[in-house]
Amino acid sequence: MTHPKVLVDIDGVPVSGLFFKRLVKLSVTDREGIQSDALEMTFNDDEPHFASPRRGAVASVTIQSGDVGFAGSYIIDRVDHSCLPYTITVGGHSADLRSEMKTGKSRHWDDVSVKEIVAEIAADHGLKSKISDVVSGHVYSWIGQQDESDLHFLRRLAKRHGALFTIKNGTLLWLELGAGKTADGTVVPSVKIVRTEIILGTCKTFESDVDRFGAVKAFYQDRGSATRQEIVVKGDPEADGEHVIRDPFSSKEEAQAAAEAYVKEMLRGLMTTSCSIVGRPSLMAGQPISYFGVRPGIDGREFITELVKHTYTKKGGVRTSFDGKLRVV
Repeated sequence: MTHPKVLVDIDGVPVSGLFFKRLVKLSVTDREGIQSDALEMTFNDDEPHFASPRRGAVASVTIQSGDVGFAGSYIIDRVDHSCLPYTITVGGHSADLRSEMKTGKSRHWDDVSVKEIVAEIAADHGLKSKISDVVSGHVYSWIGQQDESDLHFLRRLAKRHGALFTIKNGTLLWLELGAGKTADGTVVPSVKIVRTEIILGTCKTFESDVDRFGAVKAFYQDRGSATRQEIVVKGDPEADGEHVIRDPFSSKEEAQAAAEAYVKEMLRGLMTTSCSIVGRPSLMAGQPISYFGVRPGIDGREFITELVKHTYTKKGGVRTSFDGKLRVV
């Protein structure tokens, strides 16, 4: 197995020497969705004290194994000093998350598709866009954004249509949630996790009956009759009870899409997993994984990673940990 290599640039300048001599631990966290990806570095700050990276600096991190690996850029927003023993902990968030996306604004759209709305918002922030047709075809006769940030509005829209949106390398991605597909519909190959690469005591799967419903109900306003109508979507065939989505929708199609999205996410949550393995820096959030040689009933089942964390220490090298939910087709 190729030994992973860790490279760091601060404001475009490669670091070496004292930086890596004092570095105790480096971890990067890749999350599915718009939750800001994170960087954390811990340094030994014994005398003579160490001049750590400043707040506002851009740290670019590459963890490479052979021809594949992980790369990300982060804006340092936290520097913590601890005394006796002396350590410095530096934290940062993804440089791709635009702060102006958190500013409230008011506007509306008439007779436009989800795809057109998402592409327009991406362009407003100087981002490219890659949008899955599966979760962006719905056309709104009217939809408004009232004193609401673009970030919150896109989250709300994504939840209604079973979409996942994230920003990576200057591109806003609008994908089918939990499908393990790229924006053009290409299925991402499942990564096989074999028994020999699993860190002992870390591989866990969880099955739960919590939040299982036999049906999901949603309401919409019928413009023709000016009355509230309902639609019901079948949920878990092995469960009873009914979940009601309280938010009203403006059309039957919109209510149907929201209820179907809720059912899919509910079924995904019936089985979850977490695990740590020997460093695999190419593993990313949103990627399908499956176990082999672990145990019957688990082997071969596919999960979609929601969080992937790569951690480097001098003693342990690189390790990769992940959390995921069941893949539901």
